Order: sequence, then C-alpha cells, then structure tokens
Amino acid sequence: MKQSRAWWQGRSKVFLDQCARLIEERIGRAALDGVFLCGSFATGEESIVLETDPPQLLSDVDLVAVGASAGEIRKWSRRRAELGAACEALFGELRFVGRVEVGIMARESLRAQPAKPGVYDMRRAGVVLAGSPTILEAIPAYRPDDIKIEEALVLLENRVIPLLCAYPDAQREYAGSPYEFFYHTARVYTDIAVAALSIAGEYAPGYAARRDRIVAGEKEGSGSALSKFMSPILVSKIDRWTRFKLDPSLETARLRPEPEALMALWNEAAGDLLAFWLFAAARRRGLDAEGRRPVPVAAVAGWSRDLGRWRDHLRGWRPILAGMGGGRSVGLAGELGARLFTASPSDIVRERGIRLLDSVLTHGPEVPVRGSRWGFPHGGGDWKTAVRQLHAAWTGIVFDRRPE
Repeated sequence: MKQSRAWWQGRSKVFLDQCARLIEERIGRAALDGVFLCGSFATGEESIVLETDPPQLLSDVDLVAVGASAGEIRKWSRRRAELGAACEALFGELRFVGRVEVGIMARESLRAQPAKPGVYDMRRAGVVLAGSPTILEAIPAYRPDDIKIEEALVLLENRVIPLLCAYPDAQREYAGSPYEFFYHTARVYTDIAVAALSIAGEYAPGYAARRDRIVAGEKEGSGSALSKFMSPILVSKIDRWTRFKLDPSLETARLRPEPEALMALWNEAAGDLLAFWLFAAARRRGLDAEGRRPVPVAAVAGWSRDLGRWRDHLRGWRPILAGMGGGRSVGLAGELGARLFTASPSDIVRERGIRLLDSVLTHGPEVPVRGSRWGFPHGGGDWKTAVRQLHAAWTGIVFDRRPE
C-alpha cells in the first residue's frame, strides 16, 4: 500500500523522539548535555520511498549526542554502532537502506569543529531533540567563504566509495528495487553541488536551496562565480537529481531499471564525479585551475592533508596495524613510510577509491588493479574484490560497523 507524505511526517517525528529517548536512557541523562539532529532530516529533506511496501528510507538519520562526562564519551564512542542499530529497531514499519548514525561528542569538541559544509549545516539547521536547547550555540558560526577547497575534495572522495559499491553488474539485483541505485546517483550530483558552492564561497544549507543557487548561477551567466566551472549540462543534472533526492519516485523521475540503462547512468555519474574531483584537486594544486586541459589522476591523487596533525594520523593507524599482526603490520608500515604521519587511514582509503574509480572508467572492471601487498585498504588483482575490500575498510573506519 502506497503511503502519503503526511503519514511519514507524523511517524518520523515520533521515531526521532524515540531515538533521542533511547540514547538518553542508554548513556544516562546525567552524562549528556543533550541530543540533536542534523543532516537531511534536520532540513526536512530526507529521501524516503513511499510507493513501495514497506516504505524504504534511503537517507541516513544523523544524530549527535553531546556528552557532559569525558568517561562516558570514551565509552560510548566505541559503541556508536550499537546505539544506531538499537534506534533502527524502533521502526519496524520501514526498510532501512540508509542507517541511523549516532555521533558522540563533547561540548568542547563542538566548539573546535572546523569550517566545513556539515558543520555549517549543524549550526544553522540542526534540531535539538533532547537536553539543553543551547547546544548548537557551541558550534562556530562560520561564513560560507570560510569553507576551504580541501573540504570539497573530502566530500567528493567520500561519495566515491558508495558509488563504486553501486556498480550495476550481474551480481546486483537492482531490477526489482532500483531505488538505492538511483539514490547513489542522485547523491553524486547533490554532492557536486555542495562542492561547487563551497569552492565559490556561496554554500547554503539544504538540498533545494543549493539546487536553486546552482540554477540561478547558471542563469546569471558570466556574472556568477559558478559559471567558471559549472556547465549548463551539469547544472541540469544537478537540478534533475536533486528533485529525485527530495521525492524518490521512479514514475515522476521517468527512470528505467533495465540493466543497460543502469550501466549508462552509472558511467555518466562516475565520469562527472571524477571530472569534478579532478577539477577541484587541480585547482587546489594550482594546476590548470580553470580546467582548460585534462589533468591525470596521478598528478593530483594523494594530496597532503593537515601535516600539523601527525600525532592524530599516527594514532589513527595504531588500531589498524595492531589488528593485522606483527609481520603484516611491519610490512604495511614500511609500505606507507612517511604517510603514517602525513595521512590518516581514511585519507588513504579515499585516495584508493579515486584510483579504483579512474581504473574502471579507463579500463573497465575486468582489468586487474594494483593494491597493497599487505591488503590495506585493498589488495591487488580483481577490481570487484578490491572494491569490496575498500568498502569494508571504509565502513569500519567511518561508521565503526562491518558492511552489510
């Protein structure tokens, strides 16, 4: 039975309140300053498919628990996956395609958040569900032009791995339920919009607001900062796929789930994502910033992050090396060399994702790929196996969960 948007709006509020209460009960109200909602749910733009039975929630539910006790923060930071899974179990009327992610932070950590799109959104669009109503005031009030191009690059790289996993080969049964595939496609273009507005210094919270700014910039022509690197074709794709993100319906979007159509869409989205990442990476390096000639991936992959955080980088490698055993950990450390201090494990995972995306677009999935001799974040050989290994590494680092 197809449900209405009103049905979902009534239930989503109850579900979010239940999640907040569950987090308070598990962690303890005395140990928390409060719980707030961020991401697409906070702006009322979550993607939910209402034309299937049961409805499919495509978006992640992003919750942040602000801890008052350092001990409780350390304890529950290692149990984030447990909290998220418990929240998901509260809503049996849905099929979760996304997941409930619970971040655990101290109020001091909120004050130290850097200028990036997600932080900008938290301050301006976050919704307090429990506890102190002043929690969000601890987040710095950045301006759009405070967001650096590095944040645009990280955002695009984070989109690569879900897209790689959505590769529509014979092993994926998208024909019966293709919404997840189309959602991954839509997120490519909505993230390109975020990156473009960040680079132009015009970032805004909300999918519809960003789409409107991109479209308005294209209409302004040469008078817009966006016109220097946003083609009319790319703008039209952002417009189309933002509409699907906001209302994921195959009928209204006129999408076909046949394998040939899915493959064509995947190649198109992957090509656009890689091209925009190359533009941003080259711009950061001062190489052909206006994109007048192609820049190879090898020329810009592995760009250095914050070199001043070498202790944090090394700390991030310790659990990974410890989990590999003596011989393999020594081998991986030797293979990484100075990058143990200049890049985090997630930096390496994202870089490898870009290289795997470039490989499949250039050579196809049948051509073997190079990888780490020690298997992190993936080994060499079969492209599809490398993607699965990369996804497992990424899921463990970013979400503290094993892949489904």
